[in-house]
Amino acid sequence: MTSLRQRVGVLAAGTASVALAATPLTALADNHEAMVSEACQAANLGDMLKNPGRLTLSTDNPAFPPWWGGDPSVDDTADDPGWETSYPPSGEGLEGGVAYAMAHALGFADDQIDWLKNTEFTLAFQPGPKDFDVHLAQVAVRPDRAKNVDFSEPYFDLSQALVAVEGNDITSVTSIEEVKGFDLGVAVGTTALQYIEEQIQPDTEPQVFNNNADAVQALQNGQIDGLVVDIGSSFYVSGVQVDGGVIVGQFPTSEQDERVAFVLEKDSPLTACISEAVLAIKESGELQEIYDALITDAEGVPVIE
Repeated sequence: MTSLRQRVGVLAAGTASVALAATPLTALADNHEAMVSEACQAANLGDMLKNPGRLTLSTDNPAFPPWWGGDPSVDDTADDPGWETSYPPSGEGLEGGVAYAMAHALGFADDQIDWLKNTEFTLAFQPGPKDFDVHLAQVAVRPDRAKNVDFSEPYFDLSQALVAVEGNDITSVTSIEEVKGFDLGVAVGTTALQYIEEQIQPDTEPQVFNNNADAVQALQNGQIDGLVVDIGSSFYVSGVQVDGGVIVGQFPTSEQDERVAFVLEKDSPLTACISEAVLAIKESGELQEIYDALITDAEGVPVIE
């Protein structure tokens, strides 16, 4: 398996689209030559790892495109069943590509990487010991979360977006002031919820759902007028999960709100090395190549100000 191997597919959503795949992007995807200092190379991490000699990664299950790819019905094995929607060990999707690029930068080969399934978004950044070395699931760096876990150097900057169904009056809004009058929905524990409460401040309390799947279903059923999710997820929600789904627009957010990073156990000795690997794939251009190959025309989504 090559970490940056993806199939090409495009989801249309108005003027915006998301490309869910590409062929291998760089030679680094194949050679796994370490790009970090000697102390941070895989062979020298030793007891910093949960399982010496192996890197244990974690993400949420189900794992949704465009962040993740791969077909779980094809890729699941007897040793690793139970992934839903996507298959993170495939290395496909935005975060799949980043996860393997980071691991390769440390010098890990694909067969030295193990995956854990996280059943609830907020569990990964609760206090206490972790079973994983590194978790990634579009987790934004927030001061309250940083009290309980470490964050690496950020690897993406993202904004929040508003998704609705064709025909709903909310699809014509152009300002946050107009959005206030509609019934909004969001998944619990997400940066989107905090954005609604602090920046949008709607006239009625937002409906908070246990997970994004429940929130998407509520949008489809007409229980809410609009769903707030990160811009990456908005393409999949509007293009695949919701019949007649449209991206109404994206919201302006502060730099802090937009920073997405790897999560590690609090005071992990591995944190500095993961940050070094992120900086390495930024400087090499590999991180930008992953983003450019998978997200197209995101700048075409109007901004709701």
